[in-house]
Amino acid sequence: MMRACLFLLWSTLSATWTNQIIVTQTPGVVKMIASGTVTLKCHVDQILAFCHSVTWMKVDARTGTMSTRTNVKINTTSEVGKRDRVCSATITNALVSDSGMYYCLAVHSKAVHTGNGSNLIITESSTESPNIKIVSSDSDGSSAALLCLVSGVVPSQVHVFWLIDGREDSGLTESTWTDNSDSATEFTRNQILVQAEEWDRGVQCTCVVEFEGNSINKTLQRIDLGVLCYVTVWIYRLLGITAWLLLLILATTVAACRGKTRGVQRNDTSKNRGRRHNSS
Repeated sequence: MMRACLFLLWSTLSATWTNQIIVTQTPGVVKMIASGTVTLKCHVDQILAFCHSVTWMKVDARTGTMSTRTNVKINTTSEVGKRDRVCSATITNALVSDSGMYYCLAVHSKAVHTGNGSNLIITESSTESPNIKIVSSDSDGSSAALLCLVSGVVPSQVHVFWLIDGREDSGLTESTWTDNSDSATEFTRNQILVQAEEWDRGVQCTCVVEFEGNSINKTLQRIDLGVLCYVTVWIYRLLGITAWLLLLILATTVAACRGKTRGVQRNDTSKNRGRRHNSS
């Protein structure tokens, strides 16, 4: 990270020393699906540089280091003796790991001029949506820490804030990575401290994630264990009463069926006796 920052600082100072010449890039932001193709353009008309003197570098969002990519094809074609206004770089079969900030570096008059950057965002599919998870810590007597974790989307695509009992609070937002491997994924986290008095009385804490014009919310509320136990006891009592009523109904039904059966048997016996008496 430090090396990349020093390099960009040096390039910026070089541009300042050469009458503040600016190299611009288009597009500023590109969002695309993996395996696609994208072309980045570097406008060097202000310095009239040759495209073969332009280099493209990528700043890795996780490590902060600058590197070249093997799947970047730089267009260096130009007529002999003629300068170019737009130099391009094409990325084919783009991978999610190709996401990052791309800078064009043009050499002119023994100075390196750096473009303003193109942010490339590559996703697995076009139907992605953020996944939200809220983690809480117990109150330390003064406040309770809440952490909203947003995964599944690039951090630059979302805006995260909190609603504490309807009151908006920006919290502290930062992006981080799942691990240090090449397959690591980037996610967003936003932390906020809620006053112990609010947290203990069960205030509603909602993490709001704005993504592509839509808002996705997830709410967390502290549950009083005393109230929970009280509710649980009443649920068990209700279940016990229900079970007792069912047993009572079952016993009554069985008794009624037995009584009806005995009555039928008695009637049959009386009829049989009457038939015997008549026949005699």
